[in-house]
Amino acid sequence: MAASAGDVDRISALPDDLLHLILGFVRDAKSVVRTATLSRRWRRFVDWVLAQRGDADLESLSISFSRSSLVYTSQEKVNGLLRYAMQRVVKSFRLALPVLRVRATSSSSPLRVDGPLAVVLPDHGRMTSISLSLKARYRIQLPVSASAMYEALTELKLTNVSFFGDEDDCSAAGRTLGDFVSSCCPRLRKLDLLLLKGLAQLAIRSETLETFKLRSAEDLRVLDVAAPNLGVLELHDCFGDGSDDVDNDEHVTVARTRIIVSSSRLQEIGIRHLYWWCRRPDLEIQDLTSVCRISSLRVNMHGQYYDRATDVGFWLLEKCPSVEHLDVELEHQPSPSSVIEGHHHVIADLTLEDAAPFASVRSMDITMSAHQFQDCQLVSSIFALLLKCPRLRSLSIRIVDEDAATSWMPMPRKCFFCDDQYAWTDHRAISLESLEDVRLIGFGGADEDMDLVRLLFSSSKNSIKSMTLEEITKTSGTVSLKRMTAEDDDGTETIDQKLMNIPAVDRGRWHFGDAIYTWTC
Repeated sequence: MAASAGDVDRISALPDDLLHLILGFVRDAKSVVRTATLSRRWRRFVDWVLAQRGDADLESLSISFSRSSLVYTSQEKVNGLLRYAMQRVVKSFRLALPVLRVRATSSSSPLRVDGPLAVVLPDHGRMTSISLSLKARYRIQLPVSASAMYEALTELKLTNVSFFGDEDDCSAAGRTLGDFVSSCCPRLRKLDLLLLKGLAQLAIRSETLETFKLRSAEDLRVLDVAAPNLGVLELHDCFGDGSDDVDNDEHVTVARTRIIVSSSRLQEIGIRHLYWWCRRPDLEIQDLTSVCRISSLRVNMHGQYYDRATDVGFWLLEKCPSVEHLDVELEHQPSPSSVIEGHHHVIADLTLEDAAPFASVRSMDITMSAHQFQDCQLVSSIFALLLKCPRLRSLSIRIVDEDAATSWMPMPRKCFFCDDQYAWTDHRAISLESLEDVRLIGFGGADEDMDLVRLLFSSSKNSIKSMTLEEITKTSGTVSLKRMTAEDDDGTETIDQKLMNIPAVDRGRWHFGDAIYTWTC
């Protein structure tokens, strides 16, 4: 092109027949939409395609904006597509808006990013599944009309959704999320909420809700769910205190939060508290006797001790007498010095004789980060937990040996549990006479690894049928176990020889693989 021609859009000048021929060679709609970056004339191609369908229904529709396309898309355009979807889609609809970092500098720009923009959910929808991810500067506005109804909706997922608050200048913020779910979704079975902002209270009343997942809702202070058919409940990283400074010299006063859940059919539950230095929220969950599985449970242990005032994990275990499977994330997190000095802790010992066992637990998966326990008792923490599960049959332990320099977790610090006053004092043998299968991922041959293997063999009373030891790394996932056959520090015994000398291993034999040691009875 001649320099005098400037930024000429030659594609827009092509005849319609030729444009249609070009588009006919494009395989899918996603690729077609990308052509809008080549020509201003094609930017309304999606509108043209939808218009050609007339009143025909769509089974599924997924709309995902790129950052560049969102700059040229107005709030009215987004809501227009939303209205079209609610009228035509009969099964699943998904809308995803990206993080918008482009700031409007000209009044001619269609998208204004100076304040919150409203994604308005229409009064009626026909589909059975809705997924909205609003990562831009949008706020969701739920329908106001008393006749609003999503009668066919069975699944609703909201991700990165913000709600209009008192600080937002919006005169018609719509109804609350709880009111929408309770009043407008009579057939809703699954509700999945992730990364919510501006939601302080959530009250749900539903006769049909079966699965409820709420993750990362730090602004939430009151949760009240009455769902008699609820079977799966997950509450992860919610109810934060709004402070990211764990080293603050002044004690942080946390607003009391409250969780109320009413259900008579809970089968699986997982509650993970976001801030381990804060007192746990007020928990009021009715009838936990039917829960048989606890997932993603985070427990903060310090050898045989834990802090009852801040812990949610053991509180939940004590309330669920029928649990058969546990998925546990074992941590050692020190508390801020200000809280320590204020004596706000209620220290509990899991190894006390009168402590009630988790007698129904049959299988358990444990994940832990080795660098958190480098100055504390990794084996004693596992010991105290296993002591509570005398009928355990299957055990999997994954030790993640992350480099503290690259990990997001802080280096272990001195905490009150590490004092001599709270040193590991219980050396009783564990009775795991039902334990049959053991898997240890992250085995590196360290002294604590060997102590853990000895503990499991000595406590099983010859019940173990198989044990698998596997070494992993962050980079490759698995590595050769040549290091395991290398001599130890004093040069007298190799790691595989140490394993062979563990009592009770003579009942079976070790098999050496490329990255795995397997013992079979």
